[in-house]
Amino acid sequence: MATQSIRHHAPILPVKDLARAMDFYRRLGFHAEPYQNGDGYGFLCRDRIEMHLSQTDLLIEDRNPCGVYFYLERGTAAALEAEFRAAGATILSPLAPREWKMNEFVLSDPDGNLLRFGEDLSDG
Repeated sequence: MATQSIRHHAPILPVKDLARAMDFYRRLGFHAEPYQNGDGYGFLCRDRIEMHLSQTDLLIEDRNPCGVYFYLERGTAAALEAEFRAAGATILSPLAPREWKMNEFVLSDPDGNLLRFGEDLSDG
């Protein structure tokens, strides 16, 4: 088996309305750009994070099982949560230490994709 390493990854999140979703992510500080004049696919990036959006009619309201976990640098979660609140995002679960040794908060995009942001609380 050849050994190669993965250079980076980009989760693809399903959305019903690409323009609405891109506006939401722009408010969170992401750069958002549609692919080929908004043909139902878009690209998001912020810091070193890249995600894609794919428009679909298959989503059932309040039943989207998709999400992304963002691992943050230690000591940055509170400021990021405050930034998102100031941008008008609804925080579903506020920043708090979790039993899995992560200090995290959770929000969702307009299509129900869960966005979890956490910083490590372990000793090492």
